[in-house]
Amino acid sequence: MAKDPVCGMEVSEKDANFMTRLEHETFYFCSKVCQEKFETSMGIASGESGKKWWQKILKEPKEKPPKCH
Repeated sequence: MAKDPVCGMEVSEKDANFMTRLEHETFYFCSKVCQEKFETSMGIASGESGKKWWQKILKEPKEKPPKCH
């Protein structure tokens, strides 16, 4: 089981419908909403360049996770 990095829900890697590979790591999501929020915050969806995903997590203020379940 993996943990959705946006909302914290447990997600089965085997049955996951939503996942994103980023810098040699796969992230699993419970919903498309969580996946899109993650990709936007990491600059994947917007094409943003510059900082690596882990630098953004450490520097940017955390928002409340979306209500997806």
